[in-house]
Amino acid sequence: MRATIKMIAERAGVSIGTVDRVLHDRPYVKAEVKERVLRVMEELDYRPNRMASALATSGVQRRFAVVQPAWTGYIGAEMARGVTHFREERRDYNVEVTVTEYPLNRTDLCLEALDRLSESGVQGVALCASDCAEARRKVAMLADRGIPVVTFNSDIAGTERLCYVGEDSRRAGRIAGEIAAKFHRPGQRLLLAYGDPEYAGHKARARGFLERLGELGVPAEDCRVAVTHEDYGETRKVVTAALEEEPELAYIYMANASVPACVEAIRACGREGRVRVLTHDNSPENRALLRAGTVDFVIGQNLAYQSYKALAVLFDAAAEHRVPERDCFYPETPIFNAENC
Repeated sequence: MRATIKMIAERAGVSIGTVDRVLHDRPYVKAEVKERVLRVMEELDYRPNRMASALATSGVQRRFAVVQPAWTGYIGAEMARGVTHFREERRDYNVEVTVTEYPLNRTDLCLEALDRLSESGVQGVALCASDCAEARRKVAMLADRGIPVVTFNSDIAGTERLCYVGEDSRRAGRIAGEIAAKFHRPGQRLLLAYGDPEYAGHKARARGFLERLGELGVPAEDCRVAVTHEDYGETRKVVTAALEEEPELAYIYMANASVPACVEAIRACGREGRVRVLTHDNSPENRALLRAGTVDFVIGQNLAYQSYKALAVLFDAAAEHRVPERDCFYPETPIFNAENC
């Protein structure tokens, strides 16, 4: 495999910008740092990518956009970290990245943002949106105008997007089903709560969960399914109703982010310690719930990787006309409990 500037930077313990300055013999690089970078280049038998070098010095600005829900807390911070990582890596390449957020469940505002971007001169869009007919038409419209789209976090498969970067949601749901089946006993009930039927990631988690339960012999009628639209009040109401109406409810799979509402409902119904809870995302909040014993398992995903990789693919496509080598880029899906959170 051909050595890259990123590989050199990682091995030398410097930024990509520093490697680029050494390559072009620019000032403000300490002698010992320059020597270390040159030594790593020699070790890796590095051959400069002349196209990338030309991009760094051409003065041409490359503009990319991220369009995503207005995530707060852990998810928003991790996605922002991925964007920051990309900006840092490409800081010598005249790259501009704008982030446009829209309220959850307001697909109309997401579509309006895509319309504005299509006229703004951006060279690529990293998009997280609901999988609906209108969003599919917008992806096609952007592709027709020569603006590549990479979906991240939730896919819009079967469209003209370049690729998808994010959790293999069906597989994550199957992992949840595997865990749930280990604890399920005949006569017990399960609750599956997910966010939005138009959000591909949540739908795929739910599908994978039910699919794996069925394969392991858990009857479909043992599982109660509810949609909560990522809303705290709606989630608490749904979980409370399930607990009150299902005395044999022993397991809750939260395929969305409203976990505190679920925990509060369990506590208010006096069922703490008798209902197991599984959810997603190894956030500080979920780690605290794991340590407290109110959540039993968390399935993780590398959120920062998703926004970073989506932008990196767009950069390669716009700057070097490079087609991604895969249709989907999946981060790992580790399982956390109170011991390893």
